Amino acid sequence: MTISVSATPATTYPASAAPPAAATGTVSDGKQLNQNFDQFLLLLTAQLKNQDPLSPMDSTQFTNQLVSFSGVEQQIKMNSRLEKLLALSAASQTTLGLSYIGLNVDMQGSDFKYYGAGDAKMSYNLPADAAINTVSIIDQDGHTVYSQGGVLAGGAHEFTWNGKDQEGNPVPAGTYHFRVDALDTQQKNMTVTTVVPGLVEGIQTADDGSIMLIVNDQEVPMSDIRKATL
Repeated sequence: MTISVSATPATTYPASAAPPAAATGTVSDGKQLNQNFDQFLLLLTAQLKNQDPLSPMDSTQFTNQLVSFSGVEQQIKMNSRLEKLLALSAASQTTLGLSYIGLNVDMQGSDFKYYGAGDAKMSYNLPADAAINTVSIIDQDGHTVYSQGGVLAGGAHEFTWNGKDQEGNPVPAGTYHFRVDALDTQQKNMTVTTVVPGLVEGIQTADDGSIMLIVNDQEVPMSDIRKATL
């Protein structure tokens, strides 16, 4: 390998010898940094050998270059450690998600499965006192199978549905919708948070890497789970 260097001091360095502008923490970044650093040392040695004795090069430039390489190297190491921590976190989330499979849960939402027997326990939260409140159970076709007046006082309230329609007839198993229609004292619609029962049937990894629980045939974040029991 032959390096041609001018006898006059150089104030700039080839782009291939400059420290990387950013590091991503990957193995390729580390290799690229080593290659650039080796080239930099070759150029530095050659320039020191061929510098003009009457006009020596400014050592501050080389010091700054060394500091830059050191900073990038530390950033690569830090990013590598962060990637390992993220991998461990993802594995922990997967293990936690698997532990939910088979559990009965109360989750924030409105759609739930009714298995054709027993009661379905739900709850809702009114942000303030209501003037009118109606609690309804709606089937998959959009028909209201049951409704009754709800509690008017603000706060959290429980609601138990016995699985029967308005005439007292048992309804078939299927997916139903729990709806709470409330108006405040100004006759304005209130935003009501509802919680419905469900069974965790599996887990799914979302596009962003987070773990979602499969409940009532839908993906549910673990943060939406309010209670879990066997």
